[in-house]
Amino acid sequence: MNQNNQLQDEISKELLTIKQDIELKVPEFIRQGCLELKVDQISTQKKQDIIKCLGGNKYKQDKQFIPKLTECLLSHLLRMKKCSLQSTNINPTRPIYLGQLITITMFYYEDKIIKSYSILEELTKFINKQIHIYYEGIRDKLKLIKDKEQQLLNQMRNSQTNNDKQNETQQDINFLKCYCHSQPGLYVQIKAKLNSSKVLKCKICSQNFHGFCLQINHDIQDFICPYCTLVMLNPQNKVIDQIVQSTFQQFLQFKNEKHFLFHCPVKYKGSQLEIRCLRIDGKDGLNEITWPDYGELQMNGVKLAEFKPLSINYSVKKRKDDSINITNYIKHNEQNRITLIEYKSNEELKKQFRIQHQCIYFIGIFSINQLNAKEFLLDIKQYHKNYLSIEDSFKLFKQECSTNKDVKIKSIRISLLCPITLQLINIPARGRFCNHLQCFDLENFITAIDDQKDKKIWKCPICKLKCFKFLIDDYQQVILELISENSLSNKEVEFNENGEITDLVLRELCNQRLKNQYQINDRIKKHIKTD
Repeated sequence: MNQNNQLQDEISKELLTIKQDIELKVPEFIRQGCLELKVDQISTQKKQDIIKCLGGNKYKQDKQFIPKLTECLLSHLLRMKKCSLQSTNINPTRPIYLGQLITITMFYYEDKIIKSYSILEELTKFINKQIHIYYEGIRDKLKLIKDKEQQLLNQMRNSQTNNDKQNETQQDINFLKCYCHSQPGLYVQIKAKLNSSKVLKCKICSQNFHGFCLQINHDIQDFICPYCTLVMLNPQNKVIDQIVQSTFQQFLQFKNEKHFLFHCPVKYKGSQLEIRCLRIDGKDGLNEITWPDYGELQMNGVKLAEFKPLSINYSVKKRKDDSINITNYIKHNEQNRITLIEYKSNEELKKQFRIQHQCIYFIGIFSINQLNAKEFLLDIKQYHKNYLSIEDSFKLFKQECSTNKDVKIKSIRISLLCPITLQLINIPARGRFCNHLQCFDLENFITAIDDQKDKKIWKCPICKLKCFKFLIDDYQQVILELISENSLSNKEVEFNENGEITDLVLRELCNQRLKNQYQINDRIKKHIKTD
């Protein structure tokens, strides 16, 4: 199995390298196509219409047309590609075999916007032709990848085990990341208790965990596992790579030190490195950075931090812990030693301070990119996965109206004011796990978090759920832009049971914008008629 995984990783890395190379070349392919097809010779009015149709803003000088067209066309093609792959099991960011790579890198040109202007259709075909030429140029490399795929297929066939044995161990396999598999023999030792345990499925990685192992005996909405929490708990310190595999550690009564030995490759020289720690206590320690109540952290013999317990009478429920930066203490291409120590305490100390002993901790070391508020906002806005399309947003409004079958909802009012500043929202967004329609202003939210002096708490200001990832609502964005552009006084928007805006002026403006930019107005009307 390890050989299969290694070979699959080799294939994936080679395919990813080719994919990234093509992505870098696509803007140049568009510019070449513009020259070959003499796009700059079309009329000024038609140029403006094309940019508007692709969802772009007006440009002032004619020489800006080609760069603007390159930007808008690429953005539109990527959006269409994402839509075309939604119904498949293909991960557009990481192809796993050659057929997927070709599917991911070629562009779809049968949508209405591309078809509405012959020049856009010809440009898209030109891009695909250049990608074909690129593939012809690396034919030998592709043949080697194909040979590896065949080798992998043969190995997988040869490594198939008896079906009965596979079924017998299936439950064990489903929980490989859980604490019960962190130590040899632990699973067998507690197996009887796991049979009646709650099963928690991570909302992000879909891995299963036992509630018993994580000390959780109640239902959790939108459960996020320790692995994903550790990576995402401070999205402004964006994880680039994992230096050491995250691991469960438990302090035992007879041993109060935990040691980690690892090598840090020289490629991480100049990178920011930090160590993060959660406590598996079924409470806040599982969601936030939590170090031992009473102890210290050492790096290569140097004390980096000392942890002091809270007084029994202290009003704050939990100490404000944070990740610890270890950049200046790392030895590159040498063995490093991290030591986590839990101080021993007597009964007298326990009467005065809140001290827990023999806890289970989950620790990882990461290479990170520290982003300020502006950089973090730009990082979110540049990825298509962080946008909720107009069509999906529209469906969400209609779904909300029909959620409760016992009570007929005639309309829904959504405030357009940010709950943080009470001003009109500029960038409407929600957390990826939020279930409400109301948005907050993404820039205001990030600024408010960035201004926090102590530990940053990434929770939605509306529902208080974890807010590590965001969705910018394209539909509400259009509505807010129209209100601003037309100097309307709307502070909220009302939708009827069919998902239509009830304000006639705003509805007409919105329909016209949707028709011009996204050409989905006819499909919205079709949905309304058939529902």
